[in-house]
Amino acid sequence: MGYKVAVLAIVAVVCILLMFFHSQAERLVDSYRPATDVPSFALPYDWAGNICQTPIAEPSGITFHTIRKTIFVVSDEGELHEMRTDGRPVRSNSLNQTDLEGITMNPSTGMLYIVVEGDDAILEISPLTFEIKRRFGINRGFEGRELLKKGGMGLEAIAFIPDDSHPEGGTFWVGNQSFSLKPDREPSIVCQVAVPLSSADPTPPEGKIISFFPLSIIDISGLAYDSSRHCLVVVSDTTNLLVEVTRDGTVLRQHLLPGNDQEGIALDQEGFMYIAQENGEVIKIEDRRVQ
Repeated sequence: MGYKVAVLAIVAVVCILLMFFHSQAERLVDSYRPATDVPSFALPYDWAGNICQTPIAEPSGITFHTIRKTIFVVSDEGELHEMRTDGRPVRSNSLNQTDLEGITMNPSTGMLYIVVEGDDAILEISPLTFEIKRRFGINRGFEGRELLKKGGMGLEAIAFIPDDSHPEGGTFWVGNQSFSLKPDREPSIVCQVAVPLSSADPTPPEGKIISFFPLSIIDISGLAYDSSRHCLVVVSDTTNLLVEVTRDGTVLRQHLLPGNDQEGIALDQEGFMYIAQENGEVIKIEDRRVQ
């Protein structure tokens, strides 16, 4: 009897292992599926290298502050760091928050905005004091459909695009992380979100999704707005891709990115890119396309 039980146990373990490897194989197929019919080219750049003078624990987002002319980096550990464009540290502090994944800024006010994964919320932060001023929830639905799945992978990236015609002076664009392109899985999408920034209510209303578009790449890990090309720049960590896309979802160009574990991207006003990597580095490169 003991022998039969042992055999059955071994068979059960083998079956579980086979199911695990099959699921991993499916995920790998999804991971390396071509992003679109647009060909991928190596990004023409000059390598400046890692500028971080003090390692950052698991950077998860990065943005260039157009007023202060500095870089802000947020980490998975809930820390916020400010540094100069050559990497010299300015200030660091803990926000006593978890699952902070992306950061952007509003150029008209200078305020920072950090997206919280899982909660699907946006924190408003003072760049001077690092104080959390307000917290905006995001309604997960759009036209009767739940776009942002509760308990899913969650929001991973954020960018603010100024728009003088919009009552709030612009809108946020957030990337929902997904590791599969199958129709029954969590969608890999970028959503446009209107947030009531002008609200005087200490507990402001939720932000609302007003449009979205799907992407045929997985693992959206970073977003930025390229004002010179009038497009969103989307980073996919798993596929090491940088995709330039219009606000209606049309893919313009895509490039292979240097480095690994890219968690965020920022563009300054002099043609440099800054890539936050999960290993604690911030890679600076010069985009030769702007010369």
